[in-house]
Amino acid sequence: MLPTAGWAAIAPALRSRNFRLFWFGQSLSLVGTSLQVVAEGWLIYDLTQSTFWLGMVSFIALLPVVPISLLGGVLIDRLPRRKLILATQVGLMAQAAVFGLLALTGAIRLWNIILLYFIFGALLAIDHPARRAFLVDLVERDELANAVALNASSFNVARFVGFAASGLLIATMGAGGTMLLNAATYLFSIWALASICVRDVGQDTQHPPLGTALAEGFTTLWKQPLILGTISLMAIVGGLAWPVFGLMPAFAEAVLGKGSVGLGVLLAAGALGSVIGTALVSKIGVHHRGRTLTWVSLLLPVSVIGFALSKDMFIACLLVIGVGITLLVLQSLTITLVQINIPDRVRGRVMSLYSMLHAGSNTAGNVLIGGAAVYIGLPLALGLGGLAALVYVLGLSIALPALRRLD
Repeated sequence: MLPTAGWAAIAPALRSRNFRLFWFGQSLSLVGTSLQVVAEGWLIYDLTQSTFWLGMVSFIALLPVVPISLLGGVLIDRLPRRKLILATQVGLMAQAAVFGLLALTGAIRLWNIILLYFIFGALLAIDHPARRAFLVDLVERDELANAVALNASSFNVARFVGFAASGLLIATMGAGGTMLLNAATYLFSIWALASICVRDVGQDTQHPPLGTALAEGFTTLWKQPLILGTISLMAIVGGLAWPVFGLMPAFAEAVLGKGSVGLGVLLAAGALGSVIGTALVSKIGVHHRGRTLTWVSLLLPVSVIGFALSKDMFIACLLVIGVGITLLVLQSLTITLVQINIPDRVRGRVMSLYSMLHAGSNTAGNVLIGGAAVYIGLPLALGLGGLAALVYVLGLSIALPALRRLD
């Protein structure tokens, strides 16, 4: 799939055939998912002309996440992860195909979007934590941190490619055609997963009662307050920054006066920032993670405030690059610190809790900022969200100073 010689120094995880297959298939599939995210947002705003519904539809996808994530974490630890991810990928492909066909034929209505988003959220509630937990089955332990970084890079490179192409594709193929293209990209991920050779067994061989199994994920995190602190930064600071991307269709149209092509440029700028952030993560030593995490947690809300105040397309692109850089570094450092500090037996449950908080905070941020924008305008709503995040980081730095020394 990819040459292994010469990769050991910069990307040791790619020495593993299984990880190369996983990384390659996921990267191509995520390009399609990025196309769908933009197409769905554009379609929702075109149907409703409402920032409220841009946020609310995302909230609907969150509704099944809490109950399914908790049970899904137990399944991820008990069932073969490769087969579980294969099942979710097939389901996501079917969901994308139905969405695309309805949009392409002009039959789609708001209730269709709500239902399909609900299904999308239910599948991702298992798929995302399962993929994160699956990394330990693909690489050696000393390559895990690199695998996490490469996993993040595939997501962000895919976002860059998908977002850059989305505006042109929506303008030429329409939202429906773009979503059908996404459905086709799932075939790469399904093929790659089918080609991976691992022991298809569950990690949790103890099989405690369901109540005990559910509680173990919570207790594992509760015993590590510094890790909880890093997750809270991801959830609160990252969640209040995410509406920059989640509400971008409204910002591009109503604030900057640009169409779908302008939307694609702005989102591509954010994804470019994420790619730069991925490169920066690889330069961070193991002894500087906590300090770097604190700094990017301060810089991220400052970038959000600056973007909210921007009126010029060029300046907005520069600032959204800053948002992309700091958000990526924040999320990558958080997931790395969580992965290297939890035991394998409960990894699925902890990753499910992490994914639940990640998705929940992003969705809550979209709903909160999108709802506030109805009354006070989108720029002011984004700016106040950034200010609230800045206040939280300063407060946590005072309350938990040891976080800066976390490695």
